[in-house]
Amino acid sequence: MIAPNDLHVLSVFTPSNSTPEDLEFILVQRHGLLQDAVERVRESALTDHKHHLLFVGPRGCGKTHLITLIVHRVGLDTDLADPLRIAWLNEDETCTTLLEFLLKVHAALEKRYPGEYRSESLSPAFEMKPAAALEFVSRQVLASLGPRTLMVAAENLDAIFENLGPAGQKQLRAFIQENPRLTFVATAQKLVESLSNRNSPFYGFFQTEHLKPLNVDDATELLKNIGRLRGNQEIVDFLSTSRGRSRVQALHHLSGGNHRIYIVLSQFITRDSVDALVGPFMKMVDELTPYYQERVRWLPAQQRKIVEYLCACETTVPVKDIAKRLFATPQTISSQLQDLREKGYVESNQRGRESLYEISEPLMRLCVEVKENQRHQPLRLLVDFLRAWYDDQQLNQRIGLLDSAGLSRAYLEAAIQRNKVEGNLRKKLLVEDALRTLPPNVTSESREAIQSRWDELPELVAFALKCFLENRPEDALDCMNEAIHAASDIKSKIELLMYRAELHVLIEKSDAAIIDYATVIGLPESSVEQVARAIFNIGVQLSKVGEGARAIIEYTKLISLPGAPIDLVCMALLLRGFLYTKDNEKYLAEVDFREVSNFSGAPTHSLGWAHLALSCVYWSDGRWDDGFNSLDAGLQIGANKHPELLGAAVDLVANIFSSGLAQKVRHEKLSRILGVYDKYQGVPALGEGLVRHLGSLFLAGSPFPSSDNLEQWAASWEQAAEGVDEFRLPLRLLRTGIDFLIAGGKDEGILLRLTSAEREILKQAFGLAEGS
Repeated sequence: MIAPNDLHVLSVFTPSNSTPEDLEFILVQRHGLLQDAVERVRESALTDHKHHLLFVGPRGCGKTHLITLIVHRVGLDTDLADPLRIAWLNEDETCTTLLEFLLKVHAALEKRYPGEYRSESLSPAFEMKPAAALEFVSRQVLASLGPRTLMVAAENLDAIFENLGPAGQKQLRAFIQENPRLTFVATAQKLVESLSNRNSPFYGFFQTEHLKPLNVDDATELLKNIGRLRGNQEIVDFLSTSRGRSRVQALHHLSGGNHRIYIVLSQFITRDSVDALVGPFMKMVDELTPYYQERVRWLPAQQRKIVEYLCACETTVPVKDIAKRLFATPQTISSQLQDLREKGYVESNQRGRESLYEISEPLMRLCVEVKENQRHQPLRLLVDFLRAWYDDQQLNQRIGLLDSAGLSRAYLEAAIQRNKVEGNLRKKLLVEDALRTLPPNVTSESREAIQSRWDELPELVAFALKCFLENRPEDALDCMNEAIHAASDIKSKIELLMYRAELHVLIEKSDAAIIDYATVIGLPESSVEQVARAIFNIGVQLSKVGEGARAIIEYTKLISLPGAPIDLVCMALLLRGFLYTKDNEKYLAEVDFREVSNFSGAPTHSLGWAHLALSCVYWSDGRWDDGFNSLDAGLQIGANKHPELLGAAVDLVANIFSSGLAQKVRHEKLSRILGVYDKYQGVPALGEGLVRHLGSLFLAGSPFPSSDNLEQWAASWEQAAEGVDEFRLPLRLLRTGIDFLIAGGKDEGILLRLTSAEREILKQAFGLAEGS
């Protein structure tokens, strides 16, 4: 809750008490939804087409905020001043009949339009029997309304409908049908049966919108808006830093994306001392506990027991475990959980066919923990808050600044101990959030591998990677710069410099990456492995920007570095050999590739690539038998463990194409390479390499190879692969692609010989636009 001495007071539990201008200022996520609602109300007021809007979401999700702004904007619209009247009902209206409902509507109109609607006009109704009173009040409301449209703004419509019951709902539905001058803008915590049952009077009546919780970005913007509203630029600037965003992550862990809780917790965002956190947090607990306890008391006994049990659990829980602990059947618990879900108390997560349940609002745990905390132990929720607020280093630093006794120290000790037992919560939340940014097509195995890798990263590095995945490279760099600046020792700084260099590589800043790697090489505290990796990566970056000669110098340094890891030495030899090949230094290339192939302890993928590279060198010198023997050795070593080795087919195919062999000899070589690939189940990869090579001929541009050369190439493959089922598609693509090249590479009508799927494969190889 914002301090009472602030100019702009944001009411936590009754947003309608805040000024609409302030609510407009802090609004996030729902600008489009708000604008659409206002336009629908406008259409309802100015035409015969009436809209009835319903916004559904749990307590604290911003429903009142939204409906307040709808009423505010509609009220400011001068075009609607005459044709529209607004009856904004109190949030907790109790109506058990249509008569009571209309009386509440009239009372709301009296408050908003005192000159038009007077309470004494309804006085006669209170002397009548209910049926006659209903008819009288109905006439009075409609008569005073005249030709205008009445907008009824109603919160907790689910509760209103439950109180009205089936009979009252039918009466209300009939009243609306007989008098089509009403438009509803309503909110509900859940879709009760009277709204969702096909047989209910209001089934399908409302245009329903389920309000989504805030994500971390929306929450950050909300907190920034609160800071701007209060003129606190410090908060706005702080939230733009990686440290600020990590604190929003901590708040998100507590709030579950709930608007109200963010507003409650906004006061903590820049607090840095533990005393400044623990004291106000405990005060907030005192203020919120009665609210949550009352919410639990409202529930039936069985549901109350379920909520209390889930509040005591630290993880999601399956139905069978809840049933076992409460001595109930799974069927009974499932039914009660469904109702609790609709009420917004719990949420479920799917694990295979099993549903796992947890409390929707983490702060609700307070109501149980405070009630049961007779020994005055540190509240688990505040302990977890500190674990998410500070990293391990910060926790240890702050405990050293505190007295040996006291509330703040007790909480810090509890947070440190829990992190030791359960792992760093702050890091866990960060990794979980980062995993959600991965594309949905990433396999579960890949996700596990990525998570394992991220679990090993320092916290700020993982946060930087998350920023990069969210397409925020500058934020990622700011995060890495902050981590390096805050590094407590030289070894940590070296590790972080390596990570920052990798980040520079990811965002394609080769020069900056090279500077970081060079810094690591120049620090005497750097390990041999770090120096070797830095040298290797400098070579890769130089090669990438066309500095092949300088890259060769770096690879040579690495190869001669005492104690350098074998895998890096082998890769340096391979990459230096490839650069020699480009410079037509075939002898030097062969020396490097041979050294890898004879290297004791070389990784299998390096051995495989060395043999495949030697194949190309041998073939370019006309040593065909040596080349095929080396190809066979390379695939035998690595094809099963390293399928990517089969992808070298494109270079091998290119080598045979450019060798200038006679037709008969070319056919013999193609038959032989096909046999080797077939031996290692690599025929599809060879076919893909053939098509990719054809694409490279097209992408090289005109003049294309001669028509005779291309025709002979196609004929040789067709003869060599005759009867090989796995090569039928590559041959079709090859024949069509060659005809396309012979025709000058412009007549895409030739590609229509292929099916649409086959056509797209060839277009992709040729770099042609999809769908063209």
